[in-house]
Amino acid sequence: MPIGAPGQEQFRRAITTLRNLHIAAALSPLFTMRTELLANDELSDRGGVDDPTRDHLVTHLVNCDRWRRRVTHNPDKEDLGDKIEKAIDANATIDIGENPFGGDDVQNQSGGLIDLPYALDGSDPDIPLQSQLKLTSTHAVVLIGAIDKAIVAWTRLNSRDRTRFITRYDSMRVYGHYQEILGYLRSFGGDANRVDVAQVLPSEEPLGPDDSPNRKAETSGRTTTST
Repeated sequence: MPIGAPGQEQFRRAITTLRNLHIAAALSPLFTMRTELLANDELSDRGGVDDPTRDHLVTHLVNCDRWRRRVTHNPDKEDLGDKIEKAIDANATIDIGENPFGGDDVQNQSGGLIDLPYALDGSDPDIPLQSQLKLTSTHAVVLIGAIDKAIVAWTRLNSRDRTRFITRYDSMRVYGHYQEILGYLRSFGGDANRVDVAQVLPSEEPLGPDDSPNRKAETSGRTTTST
């Protein structure tokens, strides 16, 4: 299935053919964050993630939000929301963000349809579907689910039919998804939120699932002598 074909599983609602190149560009840092998340061995730890992993992902989220603001049509320079950018600075105040790209004050030519340069059908090993993943961490399930929802939301914006930029309303819709991701990172990530996990999963037991305690097939190891 070629790039741009309809997605599957968690991406099944994604609209992969659109007109807005800025949406495709703004998705790039989100896919980078997703890759960083899945490639991190911390997500295999059922106890949670440490502070460096949480802060690293927040930094990527900041970059995602920076792109959201840059591609927003905002000729009157209203505040587009900078909370995420300043989430890593507890002492910062919320000011008006930097102006987005120029060129949105005059009528431009219409552009043609494009296909997303990302394969959401499972054919790209860098963008695996949920069925291709083994997520043992609850944190991983929640975070990857929130990121994938944001990806789908980007493709379904009404601004997808514009040639460039997204409206302030669509921008704030995406902002809500980013706030959700930030909330998960803050509420469940970091050393303070880690829990102790002592046991090995039955599926990872080197002697097989039946060797794990409390299994119906478990035996005492003693042999009975028949007379």
